[in-house]
Amino acid sequence: MINYFLTGFQFTKGRYWFLLYGILTLSTVLDSTSRAGAETPSPVSESKTGSKKDVTSIKNDAQWRKKMQGLYKTMIEITTDTSSDRRFNAPENKNRIEKNAKILADQAHDLSKNGASSDPDPSIKIISGLFQNETKRAYSALKSGNRAYAKGILSQVSGFCIACHTRNNSGPSFSSLPLEPMANDLFPIEQGRFYAATRQYERALDLFQKVVSSPTAVIERPLEWEQAVRYGLAISVRVKKDPDQARALVERVIGSKKAPFFLKQDAAKWRESIIKWKEELPRKALTDEGLYSEARQLIAEASQIQKYPKDHAADILYLRATAVIHELLQKSPDGRNAQDALLMAGMSYDVLRPFNLDDIHDIYYQACIKKSPHTSTSEICYRRYEQSTYEGFTGSGGAFLPEDVKQHLQQLENLAHPESSTNGVTAPN
Repeated sequence: MINYFLTGFQFTKGRYWFLLYGILTLSTVLDSTSRAGAETPSPVSESKTGSKKDVTSIKNDAQWRKKMQGLYKTMIEITTDTSSDRRFNAPENKNRIEKNAKILADQAHDLSKNGASSDPDPSIKIISGLFQNETKRAYSALKSGNRAYAKGILSQVSGFCIACHTRNNSGPSFSSLPLEPMANDLFPIEQGRFYAATRQYERALDLFQKVVSSPTAVIERPLEWEQAVRYGLAISVRVKKDPDQARALVERVIGSKKAPFFLKQDAAKWRESIIKWKEELPRKALTDEGLYSEARQLIAEASQIQKYPKDHAADILYLRATAVIHELLQKSPDGRNAQDALLMAGMSYDVLRPFNLDDIHDIYYQACIKKSPHTSTSEICYRRYEQSTYEGFTGSGGAFLPEDVKQHLQQLENLAHPESSTNGVTAPN
């Protein structure tokens, strides 16, 4: 396990961040030689990931694909109805919207069940659980008459699909299915989100690039313009693994006269990372150890670029790292590096919040704690989760934690701390 994460641990964010990453960088260099020989896959590992799927796995794949198709059909109407206040609040659409919200909540519940997906990456369950919670809230809000709040939730549910489907380039393609929004008057960003959520990546990229290239979108719809930049990069870097596509998008940001100054500064650093990425030798990491080493190396490089914890100058490296981490979790969800992979996922997504779901990093930290309780790595995950929780409940009057949150933190701390290994503490729900 990566015990070096614990050395000299400081709870203050600044010192802790730089110390943690300094140790990570050093350890990556020190053990790179010992892992260099791990890139040749054994015949056994090839047979496990080759064409010999058992009947159950094939059946699960077919069932999952069918569930996805049903989900997307519901999302076609949800996406269209939430695209405008007029359409969402029209009396003739009220019953359909409530019906679809209920169907979506039921489908999300079904997707979150253990074994629903044949993909072993625990991220599927993590994202599905968040998806279930949000769709349930949306349906409850509709039934209670809080339609504006429900619309806000439903208009963003595609983000859960995008977060899942842009992890890397694995998974089935639905580009041949007739999946189209019902209306032709959607804004390009809305269409792009829909195509990204339904794995129609080329169409999504075309629309995101169109938004980023628009001289008016950056002024009239700045938040959506920035979202198009980040969604486009997520697809280019993690799904397509194409530095040329990523650079083309970044050049549009740099060349935009009206783009925010901070984003143009970040884009300049992104371009440097992309140029270096293109100059690298072809990737050879195939084994668990190779993927683990690659992810650590990318995070170590990212830490050298960042000037402060939430600095987004290293986002390209973090996007690349998460793609490798998900590949490792898919390959060996219970392997010896799985807990470290969950920790690295939490660390990466903590920085990549604008690209994904705000709370997803905390879910990875909790999964890390529960994966192997009472270890040095679980303690690191708890400290990062605890710090994130306090940040979330801190306002102008200081930090105020509800009693149930305090109790949840105590449960996790007992579970994480190495000295609690004999206390019989069980994992909280």
